[in-house]
Amino acid sequence: MFKIYSFISILLFSLSTASCSDSNSPNEEENTLSAPQVVSTTPAIGAAGVETGQVPLTVTYDQAVTLVRSKIYQVSISSGSLSEPTVSDKTLNITANCPDYETTVTIRLPEGLVTNSQGTAAPALQLTFTTKAASKPDPTSQDGHETAAQAVGNMAPGWNLGNTLDAWSASLGYGLATSRYETCWGQPVADAHLMKAVKDKGFNGVRIPVTWFQNMDESGNVRQEWMKRVEEVVNYVLDQGMYCILNVHHDTGAGSQAWLKADNTTYAAAQQRFQSLWTQIANHFKDHSDRLLFEGYNEMLAGTDTDAQWSEPKNTASYDAINKFAKLFVETVRATGGGNQYRNLIVTTYSASHTQKTLGALTIPTDPCGNQSHLAIEVHSYDPWNWVNVYNMTWTAACTKELQNMFADLNTYFITKGYSVIVGEYGTNGENEKTINASSSAAQKAEAGRQAGDMNRLCKKYGAASFYWMGLIEGKDRSEDTFKWTMEQVADSIVKVYK
Repeated sequence: MFKIYSFISILLFSLSTASCSDSNSPNEEENTLSAPQVVSTTPAIGAAGVETGQVPLTVTYDQAVTLVRSKIYQVSISSGSLSEPTVSDKTLNITANCPDYETTVTIRLPEGLVTNSQGTAAPALQLTFTTKAASKPDPTSQDGHETAAQAVGNMAPGWNLGNTLDAWSASLGYGLATSRYETCWGQPVADAHLMKAVKDKGFNGVRIPVTWFQNMDESGNVRQEWMKRVEEVVNYVLDQGMYCILNVHHDTGAGSQAWLKADNTTYAAAQQRFQSLWTQIANHFKDHSDRLLFEGYNEMLAGTDTDAQWSEPKNTASYDAINKFAKLFVETVRATGGGNQYRNLIVTTYSASHTQKTLGALTIPTDPCGNQSHLAIEVHSYDPWNWVNVYNMTWTAACTKELQNMFADLNTYFITKGYSVIVGEYGTNGENEKTINASSSAAQKAEAGRQAGDMNRLCKKYGAASFYWMGLIEGKDRSEDTFKWTMEQVADSIVKVYK
């Protein structure tokens, strides 16, 4: 009896063991996923001639993947910067900002960054590609028209006719006398005498900021009265043999009136209106001399009022929007033909900033005229920002050093690549509207003169040009019957550099 029970027990144990073995092992093998493997990348690994600027990167795997967000698993790039990665099904997406031409860029995805649904990590990936060669401007004129480099070299020194044609007010409606807009910020109507005085002092260029939206109808058509008034002031400058920069000014900026913003949503909404505006301006001025340059937009930035994002945007997509506006501006002006086919044009960085990121993020448009020699780059500089407060209105060696650093960056990103630079605005403006102006002491004005002297000596060294913002002649000092230089010692410090 014992032997029978033992035999039955052994038999049941054996069957149980076999059953467990048979039911588990094969299924475990079937349900275990191998590590995700890369199927393709865009750009392809080893690709050459990749566009500079914002480069969308994708890595496609052979199975659905999950992103592990941890400081341990950070994506790195050898040259440039990266957005945060995202995943969708089998694809990892990331945007690289690659500002440098002819540069090998290596992006490293560490093991553990990407896993499958069972937590099995994808192997590390090294994605390498090379950016395209720079399309450098021809330093000599091949089309009978002055190049941007030649124009920039000839237009210095410069001054801004500020708070005049760029002035606007929410209290002013559409269709008023042009003088109502021109004088609403306290400046008199500009006249020919003013421009003669500027030329006689030794200046060779005047930047004319113009705000257009209050003189555009709902369809985007500019009032002919306004266009003709702008032309009058432009001609005051050109008739003196000076260079003139004409722009689109407070249609950009931080205020709620700005209809041009550095984001792709605004670009999509404003693209047609922007193109129409520049088509009208370009057609009206197509027969003017080469000494008239067009500047596509002023300080275009993301955000409004308290959320205004100066220097650098919160979202790198704003750089993409700036590049789209720059490209559209150049293509629109060229399409109008006539003198505009080779007119020198100016594109501006995000918010006219000169941080390394904003300089690197600007993609200079490919010029439909056939070469790049008629394009220049603009930035603005009130540097060191707030020095009038920080250094108690004293221009120090540290201030000079900051300007030197700025020009070193401009040289790296643009000048060595053959593109001339215009500092479209500079001055003493600081926080809480503190500035050196007509009411400042002679000693303080001398400090402003030191700043202006340094700016223009550096411009002369690097073949750049700069335009002082307003304060040299302001208010009733501009009028013929009461004319005087508001800050003559500053003006003298500027023109002395070029004598």
